[in-house]
Amino acid sequence: MKSEDYIAQDALADSRALSRPLSKRHTVAIMATVTIALGLSLVIPTRYSSTGDELAESDSLFSNEHEADFDPSMSLTDAFGAGSQNVVVMQNGKNLDNYDDSIPESELADSDQEMDENVRKLAESQDKIVESKWFVEDVQKGDTISSLFEDLNIPPSVTMAILDNKKVAKEVNSLKLGEQISFLIDDNNVLQAFVKPLNSKQQLRFFKVSGSANRYDYVIEPISSPIKNGDVVENVEVAQASANEQKQNNVTAKNENRAAEAKSENTAKPDQKTTAAVPAKPETKLSPVETRGRLVVVTIKKGESFSGAVNRAGVTYSEINQILKMFKGRVQFSKNIHQGDTIRVLFSSAKGKGKITAVELTLGGKKYASYLNTADGKYYDENGLNSTKGAFRRFPINGKIVITSPFNPGRRHPVLGYVRPHNGTDFGVPVGTPIVAPADGVVDKAGYSRGSGYYVVIRHRGGISTVYMHLSKILVKPGQNVTIGKTIARSGNTGLSTGPHLHYEIRINGRPVNAMRVNLGKAADAQVDNTQRKKFVASVQQYKKDLYSSKLMAKN
Repeated sequence: MKSEDYIAQDALADSRALSRPLSKRHTVAIMATVTIALGLSLVIPTRYSSTGDELAESDSLFSNEHEADFDPSMSLTDAFGAGSQNVVVMQNGKNLDNYDDSIPESELADSDQEMDENVRKLAESQDKIVESKWFVEDVQKGDTISSLFEDLNIPPSVTMAILDNKKVAKEVNSLKLGEQISFLIDDNNVLQAFVKPLNSKQQLRFFKVSGSANRYDYVIEPISSPIKNGDVVENVEVAQASANEQKQNNVTAKNENRAAEAKSENTAKPDQKTTAAVPAKPETKLSPVETRGRLVVVTIKKGESFSGAVNRAGVTYSEINQILKMFKGRVQFSKNIHQGDTIRVLFSSAKGKGKITAVELTLGGKKYASYLNTADGKYYDENGLNSTKGAFRRFPINGKIVITSPFNPGRRHPVLGYVRPHNGTDFGVPVGTPIVAPADGVVDKAGYSRGSGYYVVIRHRGGISTVYMHLSKILVKPGQNVTIGKTIARSGNTGLSTGPHLHYEIRINGRPVNAMRVNLGKAADAQVDNTQRKKFVASVQQYKKDLYSSKLMAKN
């Protein structure tokens, strides 16, 4: 088969053909091409730094004039509104879909994930505790229940399981602008509860039926205190959210059992005595958890992992799981833990009882700490910044936003015909555009893949990670701490890409969500409330003293 891109052989044979005058049609075509090229050279900036250093402000590809026009925590719709010139979403046949925005999960999985999963499984099996987190979404124009579930990448089968409750399906589907819908999702990315307000006094709470794969029951209850985005609870609390009748039946059954026991004791003979000898209990060696003090101090030995060392010192796996979450986005445990590093864990009561009140890590001479604020039960660093939350910008680029392909977990591949999710948002940007970190975090991965080209993965606080694909240059390395707004890379067209763009993802516990819609919270939510700050500062000073008090350690 001959290619269409060829020059006629007779023209090549006759060298005089090359010196002949051009036809009018060819002249017009050449002039049009030159005109377009000149126009593009004036529109698209080309002043890039050849050394890879960050651009000076005067050389920035985009000005920051639009940056103050939107609240980084707002959704795309709220930030710009329909028809805004600051953001363009390509639709109706103009979607420049990039069909190969995919990368093996094994490459995207952060370096700490294997340790996290092992600790979580041990916590579940030994301590019977699995933490879940609330995600609160605001109803916006055009939203449906299905689209809200889809934004959090909750499987359609779960949505249908909720709607299968025919008695309240109408209420579930009835949405009001500004209404807050809450989802409780556990560390295994399973929906444990779903709450929707019915009116000013009542709410509808769905909860996963224990032991079932995909069945949800519901109860209509009075509206409780407002659920906050990112609040953490334990699954045992969800299991207790059952129907009112069932609760009443349980209470009645307990009362009947107590009455029966009391009657049995009253009818027994007063001189009746138990003569059976009680066998002596064999002496058992107490575990490290049973012998720990209020303060636990451990030094990492050669070849030890963080979780193994801390558990050896008497900290349970559920407590280790809690500590890992405190420092996500601040410490990369798989890379930053070395022999000689120390960990100090302080509890609220003697013998290691009660809550963890403070944790201090000394890693390579650098200290990281997290302290309990008793006023709200959450953990903060010394500056009063929440250890599991932080300020988050909506976009990883500055200036005008052009979305060429939106998040779509149900996208059908236009060529292959089957469903192939588009797990991110594609921004149309020229090659070399600065890509900035949308929040503080730790660079987890920075490498190359055939499909995604040069890519970067950053882990942030609260189990959130962000992914950037098809880059032309990477300006960070794994294990490096980055701050919000720092330039981490430059956009490109590497890998299997149909044109220059940035593929951007937000993942929660490794699960992709709609980066343009998910509630990112507000900067104020990540800080100690001003009314609590004075008391918190005083508590931190006491925590610091207690963390180095040998009197609080277990006596050998």
